[in-house]
Amino acid sequence: MLVAAGITALGLLSVGTITQLFGYRMGGTIAIPVLAVYTLKNVWMLPIFVLSTIVAYLGLWVVKQRTLLYGRDELLVAMGLGSGVPLFLLVGLGALIPESLRSVVFIGSILPGLAAYNYHQLKPEYRIPDLLTGTGLYVGLVACGWLLITPELATTLGEMTPPALYTTTTDVAVYKNAALDTDLEPTILARPVAVALFLLGLLISERVRGRYGLRIGLIALPLLAIYALASKWLVVLYAVLLGFSFGLLYLVHYVTLLYGRVLISITTAFALIAAVPITLFFPITRGLSAYFVAILAGIGAYNWHVAPGPKRKLFVPLQLGTFAVMLLIARATGRILPRGFPQQFGLPQVVAIVLVALVCLVIVEYHTVYQPSHENVFESSILSGGDRE
Repeated sequence: MLVAAGITALGLLSVGTITQLFGYRMGGTIAIPVLAVYTLKNVWMLPIFVLSTIVAYLGLWVVKQRTLLYGRDELLVAMGLGSGVPLFLLVGLGALIPESLRSVVFIGSILPGLAAYNYHQLKPEYRIPDLLTGTGLYVGLVACGWLLITPELATTLGEMTPPALYTTTTDVAVYKNAALDTDLEPTILARPVAVALFLLGLLISERVRGRYGLRIGLIALPLLAIYALASKWLVVLYAVLLGFSFGLLYLVHYVTLLYGRVLISITTAFALIAAVPITLFFPITRGLSAYFVAILAGIGAYNWHVAPGPKRKLFVPLQLGTFAVMLLIARATGRILPRGFPQQFGLPQVVAIVLVALVCLVIVEYHTVYQPSHENVFESSILSGGDRE
Protein backbone atom coordinates (compact mmCIF):
# COMPACT_ATOMS: atom_id res chain seq x y z
CA MET A 1 0.00 0.00 0.00
CA LEU A 2 2.92 2.33 0.70
CA VAL A 3 3.96 2.48 -2.96
CA ALA A 4 0.39 2.88 -4.25
CA ALA A 5 -0.39 5.63 -1.74
CA GLY A 6 2.88 7.43 -2.40
CA ILE A 7 2.53 7.40 -6.19
CA THR A 8 -1.09 8.56 -6.02
CA ALA A 9 -0.34 11.31 -3.49
CA LEU A 10 2.50 12.56 -5.68
CA GLY A 11 0.21 12.50 -8.70
CA LEU A 12 -2.59 14.32 -6.89
CA LEU A 13 -0.28 17.09 -5.71
CA SER A 14 1.15 17.37 -9.23
CA VAL A 15 -2.34 17.65 -10.71
CA GLY A 16 -3.25 20.30 -8.13
CA THR A 17 -0.11 22.30 -8.90
CA ILE A 18 -0.59 22.12 -12.67
CA THR A 19 -4.24 23.09 -12.30
CA GLN A 20 -3.33 26.08 -10.15
CA LEU A 21 -0.62 27.28 -12.53
CA PHE A 22 -2.08 26.51 -15.96
CA GLY A 23 -5.76 25.76 -15.42
CA TYR A 24 -5.56 22.30 -16.99
CA ARG A 25 -8.15 19.72 -15.93
CA MET A 26 -5.95 16.65 -16.54
CA GLY A 27 -8.96 14.38 -17.01
CA GLY A 28 -10.12 14.98 -13.46
CA THR A 29 -8.27 15.24 -10.17
CA ILE A 30 -7.91 11.52 -9.49
CA ALA A 31 -7.97 10.05 -13.02
CA ILE A 32 -4.27 10.05 -13.92
CA PRO A 33 -2.81 9.10 -10.49
CA VAL A 34 -5.28 6.24 -10.05
CA LEU A 35 -4.82 5.08 -13.65
CA ALA A 36 -1.07 4.88 -13.05
CA VAL A 37 -1.63 2.56 -10.07
CA TYR A 38 -4.17 0.53 -12.06
CA THR A 39 -1.67 0.10 -14.90
CA LEU A 40 0.96 -1.19 -12.49
CA LYS A 41 -1.66 -3.57 -11.16
CA ASN A 42 -2.77 -4.80 -14.58
CA VAL A 43 -1.45 -3.48 -17.89
CA TRP A 44 -4.77 -4.09 -19.63
CA MET A 45 -6.28 -1.20 -17.71
CA LEU A 46 -4.59 1.32 -20.00
CA PRO A 47 -6.19 0.19 -23.30
CA ILE A 48 -9.53 -0.34 -21.53
CA PHE A 49 -9.35 3.19 -20.14
CA VAL A 50 -8.37 4.74 -23.48
CA LEU A 51 -11.11 2.91 -25.40
CA SER A 52 -13.75 3.74 -22.78
CA THR A 53 -12.72 7.40 -22.68
CA ILE A 54 -12.98 7.70 -26.48
CA VAL A 55 -16.44 6.10 -26.41
CA ALA A 56 -17.56 8.44 -23.62
CA TYR A 57 -16.10 11.52 -25.32
CA LEU A 58 -17.76 10.82 -28.67
CA GLY A 59 -21.01 9.79 -27.03
CA LEU A 60 -21.12 12.94 -24.94
CA TRP A 61 -20.41 15.03 -28.04
CA VAL A 62 -23.42 13.48 -29.80
CA VAL A 63 -25.63 14.03 -26.75
CA LYS A 64 -24.59 17.67 -26.47
CA GLN A 65 -25.28 18.23 -30.16
CA ARG A 66 -28.77 16.77 -29.98
CA THR A 67 -29.98 17.75 -26.52
CA LEU A 68 -29.87 20.68 -24.11
CA LEU A 69 -28.18 18.77 -21.30
CA TYR A 70 -25.52 20.69 -19.40
CA GLY A 71 -23.64 20.76 -16.11
CA ARG A 72 -23.96 17.72 -13.87
CA ASP A 73 -26.24 15.94 -16.34
CA GLU A 74 -23.32 15.92 -18.78
CA LEU A 75 -21.13 14.30 -16.13
CA LEU A 76 -23.68 11.57 -15.44
CA VAL A 77 -24.10 10.85 -19.16
CA ALA A 78 -20.33 10.68 -19.65
CA MET A 79 -19.91 8.36 -16.67
CA GLY A 80 -22.68 6.13 -17.96
CA LEU A 81 -21.14 5.93 -21.42
CA GLY A 82 -17.61 5.49 -20.10
CA SER A 83 -18.69 2.68 -17.78
CA GLY A 84 -20.27 0.79 -20.66
CA VAL A 85 -17.08 -0.85 -21.96
CA PRO A 86 -15.69 -1.97 -18.55
CA LEU A 87 -19.06 -3.22 -17.33
CA PHE A 88 -19.65 -5.10 -20.59
CA LEU A 89 -16.31 -6.82 -20.12
CA LEU A 90 -17.23 -7.74 -16.55
CA VAL A 91 -20.79 -8.89 -17.06
CA GLY A 92 -20.59 -10.21 -20.61
CA LEU A 93 -17.08 -11.66 -20.65
CA GLY A 94 -16.48 -12.11 -16.93
CA ALA A 95 -15.60 -15.78 -17.26
CA LEU A 96 -12.71 -14.92 -19.61
CA ILE A 97 -11.24 -12.16 -17.42
CA PRO A 98 -8.83 -13.05 -14.60
CA GLU A 99 -9.92 -12.09 -11.09
CA SER A 100 -6.96 -9.73 -10.73
CA LEU A 101 -8.36 -7.60 -13.57
CA ARG A 102 -12.02 -7.77 -12.55
CA SER A 103 -11.68 -5.76 -9.34
CA VAL A 104 -9.70 -2.87 -10.84
CA VAL A 105 -11.91 -2.75 -13.94
CA PHE A 106 -15.03 -2.63 -11.80
CA ILE A 107 -13.91 0.10 -9.39
CA GLY A 108 -12.13 2.03 -12.14
CA SER A 109 -15.14 2.08 -14.47
CA ILE A 110 -15.97 5.68 -13.46
CA LEU A 111 -12.62 7.09 -14.58
CA PRO A 112 -13.19 7.15 -18.39
CA GLY A 113 -16.44 9.10 -18.08
CA LEU A 114 -14.81 11.50 -15.65
CA ALA A 115 -11.91 12.08 -18.05
CA ALA A 116 -14.21 12.52 -21.07
CA TYR A 117 -16.36 15.05 -19.23
CA ASN A 118 -13.34 17.10 -18.16
CA TYR A 119 -11.90 17.21 -21.67
CA HIS A 120 -15.25 18.39 -22.98
CA GLN A 121 -15.16 21.30 -20.52
CA LEU A 122 -11.86 22.57 -21.90
CA LYS A 123 -11.61 25.13 -24.68
CA PRO A 124 -10.50 23.43 -27.92
CA GLU A 125 -7.14 25.19 -27.95
CA TYR A 126 -6.28 23.78 -24.51
CA ARG A 127 -7.18 20.13 -25.15
CA ILE A 128 -3.96 19.04 -26.86
CA PRO A 129 -1.64 20.70 -24.27
CA ASP A 130 -3.80 19.26 -21.49
CA LEU A 131 -3.63 15.77 -23.01
CA LEU A 132 0.14 15.96 -23.52
CA THR A 133 0.70 17.21 -19.98
CA GLY A 134 -1.50 14.47 -18.56
CA THR A 135 0.31 11.84 -20.62
CA GLY A 136 3.66 13.06 -19.36
CA LEU A 137 2.51 12.92 -15.76
CA TYR A 138 1.07 9.44 -16.27
CA VAL A 139 4.34 8.14 -17.74
CA GLY A 140 6.31 9.69 -14.88
CA LEU A 141 4.09 8.08 -12.23
CA VAL A 142 4.24 4.67 -13.86
CA ALA A 143 8.03 5.01 -14.07
CA CYS A 144 8.18 5.81 -10.34
CA GLY A 145 6.14 2.72 -9.59
CA TRP A 146 8.34 0.59 -11.83
CA LEU A 147 11.45 1.75 -9.95
CA LEU A 148 9.90 1.18 -6.53
CA ILE A 149 8.62 -2.33 -7.22
CA THR A 150 11.76 -4.47 -7.07
CA PRO A 151 12.80 -7.72 -5.34
CA GLU A 152 15.27 -5.74 -3.20
CA LEU A 153 12.52 -3.48 -1.81
CA ALA A 154 9.88 -6.19 -1.47
CA THR A 155 10.73 -7.06 2.12
CA THR A 156 10.63 -3.41 3.20
CA LEU A 157 8.13 -1.46 1.10
CA GLY A 158 6.05 -4.54 0.41
CA GLU A 159 5.76 -5.88 3.97
CA MET A 160 5.77 -2.61 5.91
CA THR A 161 2.07 -2.00 5.16
CA PRO A 162 -0.79 -4.16 3.86
CA PRO A 163 0.23 -5.28 0.35
CA ALA A 164 -1.31 -3.61 -2.68
CA LEU A 165 1.25 -3.60 -5.51
CA TYR A 166 3.56 -6.34 -4.22
CA THR A 167 1.01 -9.12 -4.66
CA THR A 168 0.81 -12.05 -7.03
CA THR A 169 -2.06 -10.27 -8.82
CA THR A 170 0.12 -7.27 -9.75
CA ASP A 171 1.60 -7.56 -13.24
CA VAL A 172 4.70 -5.47 -12.59
CA ALA A 173 5.53 -7.32 -9.36
CA VAL A 174 5.15 -10.70 -11.07
CA TYR A 175 7.20 -9.61 -14.09
CA LYS A 176 10.05 -8.36 -11.90
CA ASN A 177 9.89 -11.34 -9.48
CA ALA A 178 9.00 -9.00 -6.63
CA ALA A 179 5.60 -10.49 -5.74
CA LEU A 180 5.05 -11.53 -2.15
CA ASP A 181 3.16 -14.68 -1.25
CA THR A 182 -0.25 -13.30 -0.30
CA ASP A 183 -3.70 -14.80 -0.07
CA LEU A 184 -6.13 -13.98 -2.85
CA GLU A 185 -9.02 -11.76 -1.80
CA PRO A 186 -12.33 -13.65 -2.13
CA THR A 187 -15.25 -12.23 -4.09
CA ILE A 188 -17.80 -10.65 -1.75
CA LEU A 189 -20.57 -9.75 -4.20
CA ALA A 190 -21.39 -11.19 -7.60
CA ARG A 191 -20.53 -8.61 -10.26
CA PRO A 192 -24.12 -8.09 -11.51
CA VAL A 193 -25.29 -7.56 -7.92
CA ALA A 194 -22.42 -5.13 -7.27
CA VAL A 195 -23.28 -3.19 -10.43
CA ALA A 196 -26.93 -2.98 -9.31
CA LEU A 197 -25.82 -1.78 -5.87
CA PHE A 198 -23.67 0.93 -7.43
CA LEU A 199 -26.53 2.08 -9.65
CA LEU A 200 -28.82 2.26 -6.63
CA GLY A 201 -26.19 4.25 -4.75
CA LEU A 202 -25.88 6.65 -7.67
CA LEU A 203 -29.65 7.17 -7.77
CA ILE A 204 -29.79 7.81 -4.03
CA SER A 205 -26.84 10.19 -4.25
CA GLU A 206 -28.52 12.20 -7.00
CA ARG A 207 -31.80 12.20 -5.08
CA VAL A 208 -30.01 13.53 -2.00
CA ARG A 209 -28.31 16.19 -4.10
CA GLY A 210 -31.60 17.27 -5.66
CA ARG A 211 -33.58 17.32 -2.40
CA TYR A 212 -31.00 18.57 0.10
CA GLY A 213 -28.37 20.19 -2.11
CA LEU A 214 -25.53 18.05 -0.72
CA ARG A 215 -23.01 15.77 -2.40
CA ILE A 216 -22.41 12.51 -0.54
CA GLY A 217 -20.43 10.71 -3.25
CA LEU A 218 -21.62 8.81 -6.29
CA ILE A 219 -20.02 5.45 -5.48
CA ALA A 220 -18.48 6.03 -2.06
CA LEU A 221 -21.18 4.51 0.14
CA PRO A 222 -21.97 1.41 -1.97
CA LEU A 223 -18.23 0.67 -2.13
CA LEU A 224 -17.86 1.26 1.60
CA ALA A 225 -20.77 -1.11 2.27
CA ILE A 226 -19.02 -3.83 0.27
CA TYR A 227 -15.80 -3.19 2.17
CA ALA A 228 -17.71 -3.46 5.45
CA LEU A 229 -18.46 -7.09 4.63
CA ALA A 230 -14.71 -7.67 4.28
CA SER A 231 -13.53 -5.82 7.39
CA LYS A 232 -15.14 -3.47 9.87
CA TRP A 233 -11.77 -1.81 10.27
CA LEU A 234 -12.03 -0.39 6.76
CA VAL A 235 -15.15 1.48 7.86
CA VAL A 236 -13.32 2.71 10.97
CA LEU A 237 -10.44 3.82 8.74
CA TYR A 238 -12.87 5.78 6.56
CA ALA A 239 -14.41 7.55 9.56
CA VAL A 240 -11.01 8.47 11.02
CA LEU A 241 -9.63 9.74 7.71
CA LEU A 242 -12.84 11.65 6.95
CA GLY A 243 -12.54 13.57 10.24
CA PHE A 244 -8.81 14.24 9.92
CA SER A 245 -9.10 15.27 6.26
CA PHE A 246 -11.96 17.65 6.97
CA GLY A 247 -9.95 19.31 9.72
CA LEU A 248 -6.92 19.76 7.47
CA LEU A 249 -9.05 20.97 4.59
CA TYR A 250 -10.76 23.56 6.76
CA LEU A 251 -7.38 24.84 7.97
CA VAL A 252 -5.80 24.95 4.50
CA HIS A 253 -8.76 26.77 3.01
CA TYR A 254 -8.85 29.25 5.90
CA VAL A 255 -5.15 30.06 5.56
CA THR A 256 -4.68 29.96 1.78
CA LEU A 257 -8.17 30.45 0.25
CA LEU A 258 -7.42 27.62 -2.16
CA TYR A 259 -10.53 25.95 -3.52
CA GLY A 260 -11.87 23.50 -6.09
CA ARG A 261 -9.58 20.94 -7.71
CA VAL A 262 -6.50 22.17 -5.88
CA LEU A 263 -8.19 21.65 -2.53
CA ILE A 264 -9.41 18.17 -3.55
CA SER A 265 -5.86 17.25 -4.55
CA ILE A 266 -4.36 18.38 -1.24
CA THR A 267 -7.06 16.73 0.87
CA THR A 268 -7.03 13.39 -0.93
CA ALA A 269 -3.22 13.28 -0.94
CA PHE A 270 -3.27 13.91 2.82
CA ALA A 271 -5.82 11.12 3.34
CA LEU A 272 -3.61 8.67 1.42
CA ILE A 273 -0.47 9.63 3.32
CA ALA A 274 -2.28 9.53 6.68
CA ALA A 275 -3.77 6.12 5.87
CA VAL A 276 -0.34 4.49 5.72
CA PRO A 277 0.60 4.82 9.43
CA ILE A 278 -3.01 4.34 10.55
CA THR A 279 -3.21 0.94 8.86
CA LEU A 280 -0.31 -0.17 11.04
CA PHE A 281 -2.50 0.20 14.14
CA PHE A 282 -5.55 -1.55 12.67
CA PRO A 283 -5.75 -5.23 11.69
CA ILE A 284 -6.17 -4.36 8.00
CA THR A 285 -4.80 -6.86 5.50
CA ARG A 286 -6.45 -5.61 2.29
CA GLY A 287 -4.02 -2.95 1.09
CA LEU A 288 -5.82 -2.03 -2.12
CA SER A 289 -9.11 -1.70 -0.23
CA ALA A 290 -7.50 0.62 2.32
CA TYR A 291 -6.07 2.61 -0.60
CA PHE A 292 -9.53 3.17 -2.09
CA VAL A 293 -11.02 3.97 1.32
CA ALA A 294 -8.45 6.74 1.75
CA ILE A 295 -9.40 8.23 -1.63
CA LEU A 296 -13.10 8.08 -0.75
CA ALA A 297 -12.43 9.77 2.59
CA GLY A 298 -10.47 12.59 0.99
CA ILE A 299 -13.16 13.29 -1.59
CA GLY A 300 -15.85 12.92 1.09
CA ALA A 301 -14.13 15.50 3.26
CA TYR A 302 -14.16 17.94 0.36
CA ASN A 303 -17.87 17.33 -0.27
CA TRP A 304 -18.50 17.93 3.43
CA HIS A 305 -16.53 21.17 3.37
CA VAL A 306 -18.22 22.66 0.30
CA ALA A 307 -21.68 22.10 1.78
CA PRO A 308 -23.40 25.41 2.65
CA GLY A 309 -22.87 26.37 6.28
CA PRO A 310 -26.38 25.63 7.60
CA LYS A 311 -26.48 22.32 5.72
CA ARG A 312 -23.03 21.10 6.71
CA LYS A 313 -24.40 19.40 9.82
CA LEU A 314 -26.59 17.23 7.58
CA PHE A 315 -23.66 15.61 5.78
CA VAL A 316 -22.84 12.99 8.42
CA PRO A 317 -26.43 11.76 9.01
CA LEU A 318 -26.99 11.64 5.24
CA GLN A 319 -23.88 9.56 4.72
CA LEU A 320 -24.65 7.34 7.71
CA GLY A 321 -28.26 6.77 6.67
CA THR A 322 -27.33 5.99 3.07
CA PHE A 323 -24.54 3.70 4.22
CA ALA A 324 -27.03 1.82 6.41
CA VAL A 325 -29.30 1.21 3.40
CA MET A 326 -26.36 0.06 1.26
CA LEU A 327 -25.06 -2.19 4.04
CA LEU A 328 -28.45 -3.85 4.47
CA ILE A 329 -28.64 -4.71 0.77
CA ALA A 330 -25.00 -5.78 0.54
CA ARG A 331 -25.29 -8.04 3.60
CA ALA A 332 -28.48 -9.63 2.28
CA THR A 333 -26.90 -10.46 -1.09
CA GLY A 334 -23.20 -10.80 -0.34
CA ARG A 335 -20.66 -12.91 1.47
CA ILE A 336 -19.46 -11.95 4.94
CA LEU A 337 -15.79 -12.45 5.77
CA PRO A 338 -14.45 -13.18 9.29
CA ARG A 339 -13.64 -9.53 10.04
CA GLY A 340 -16.69 -8.09 8.33
CA PHE A 341 -19.87 -6.83 9.94
CA PRO A 342 -22.58 -7.53 10.80
CA GLN A 343 -21.56 -11.16 11.38
CA GLN A 344 -25.07 -12.09 12.50
CA PHE A 345 -27.86 -11.19 10.12
CA GLY A 346 -31.32 -11.80 11.41
CA LEU A 347 -34.37 -9.79 12.35
CA PRO A 348 -32.64 -7.85 15.20
CA GLN A 349 -29.82 -6.74 12.88
CA VAL A 350 -32.24 -5.75 10.11
CA VAL A 351 -34.37 -3.75 12.54
CA ALA A 352 -31.27 -2.01 13.95
CA ILE A 353 -29.98 -1.04 10.51
CA VAL A 354 -33.39 0.21 9.37
CA LEU A 355 -33.73 2.17 12.61
CA VAL A 356 -30.39 3.88 12.02
CA ALA A 357 -31.46 4.88 8.52
CA LEU A 358 -34.83 6.21 9.77
CA VAL A 359 -33.27 8.19 12.63
CA CYS A 360 -30.83 9.79 10.19
CA LEU A 361 -33.70 10.67 7.85
CA VAL A 362 -35.71 12.23 10.69
CA ILE A 363 -32.69 14.31 11.77
CA VAL A 364 -32.10 15.55 8.24
CA GLU A 365 -35.77 16.38 7.61
CA TYR A 366 -36.04 18.17 10.95
CA HIS A 367 -33.11 20.45 10.18
CA THR A 368 -33.98 21.05 6.51
CA VAL A 369 -35.66 24.32 5.51
CA TYR A 370 -37.24 23.96 2.10
CA GLN A 371 -37.37 26.85 -0.30
CA PRO A 372 -40.81 27.69 -1.74
CA SER A 373 -41.36 26.51 -5.28
CA HIS A 374 -41.07 28.92 -8.20
CA GLU A 375 -44.81 28.50 -8.86
CA ASN A 376 -45.75 29.53 -5.33
CA VAL A 377 -43.40 32.50 -5.41
CA PHE A 378 -44.83 33.67 -8.73
CA GLU A 379 -48.45 33.22 -7.62
CA SER A 380 -47.78 35.28 -4.50
CA SER A 381 -46.04 38.02 -6.48
CA ILE A 382 -47.68 41.13 -7.87
CA LEU A 383 -46.18 40.10 -11.19
CA SER A 384 -48.64 37.19 -11.41
CA GLY A 385 -51.49 39.56 -12.23
CA GLY A 386 -53.48 38.96 -9.08
CA ASP A 387 -53.29 38.52 -5.33
CA ARG A 388 -53.14 35.11 -3.78
CA GLU A 389 -55.22 34.76 -0.63
